[in-house]
Parts: sequence; C-alpha cells; structure tokens
Amino acid sequence: MSRGVPRCSREWLDAYNKRLAASRDRAQKPSAARPSAKRALVPYSPAKSEAVPSRAAEAKQTQTERRYNRDCLGGRGRFAPVALRLPGGGRYTPDFMTVDDGVVTFHEVKGSYRLGSQGRAYTAFHEAAAYFPMWRFVWAHWTGRAWERQTLAEIGADNPEGEKGDAE
Repeated sequence: MSRGVPRCSREWLDAYNKRLAASRDRAQKPSAARPSAKRALVPYSPAKSEAVPSRAAEAKQTQTERRYNRDCLGGRGRFAPVALRLPGGGRYTPDFMTVDDGVVTFHEVKGSYRLGSQGRAYTAFHEAAAYFPMWRFVWAHWTGRAWERQTLAEIGADNPEGEKGDAE
C-alpha cells in the first residue's frame, strides 16, 4: 500500500479557499470591539480621570477594591491598567494606578481575610517596588474598620523601609 499525497475533490478545495478568503476579510475589517487606528489618543490627566474600567475588568473587581477606589482614591483609580514584568520572569499586576502630581502610583489592595495568594502578592509587590524605583507603590489593607496604608517610596531614599500611612 503506498502512501501518496491525499487527494481532495475540486468542490472541497473551492469551498476551502472561499472560507479562507472570508476569514481573511473578517480579520482585516475593523470591528466595534477593537479601537480604530485613526482614533486620537488623549493624554492622561488625573483631574479629568474617572474609574471607567472595561466590563471584563469590572467583573474581576472585588468589593474591597471598589471600596478602596471610592474611599481613598475618590474614584480616580484605573483598575489593573498594566502588568509589570519582573526581573525573575514573573509579572505583577497592581490593582490600581493613579498619577498624583506627576508621580505614577500603583496601589495593591487586600481585604481583612488573608488568602494563600497574599504572600506571593506581597513578595511581587516588594520586588516591583525595588525594580521600578521611579514609581510609588502603596500597599493598602482593610482591617474591617479602616484602611491601613504603607507607602514604599524610592528604594534607597531617606526611608528605605517605607512609611506607615495613617488609617483612614
């Protein structure tokens, strides 16, 4: 028995090429879900910013994160806007980003109940703060009654271990 090249009927081959051309046409057409390349980019302004995340991001936001954005950030926080690549190959996605007086600040929010993933998040948070000293990092913890915030300023500055923020 010889194994030759598989043979297809002419009708099947024509139908295949037609489906292939149609899928290429769909990929080239701009859709409503993808932003158009002609859309003008507007620079970020904290005074004009609103927390208007996409539906996917809104679905992932916890009640604690919504409370922090409302209580501490005044609704200005951008939810999970970036993923930072860490030197070990890992990634860290902060919960919120704000721009205050020209300084980019990343906020990590944790609730009163400790999950197993909190230790890994704490490690990634400190690793990102050490690797990106040009940005400010805030660790916010809800105690059940108030917010406890710890701000990590530039590593190696006057306060290398961070400063304890007041509970709000």
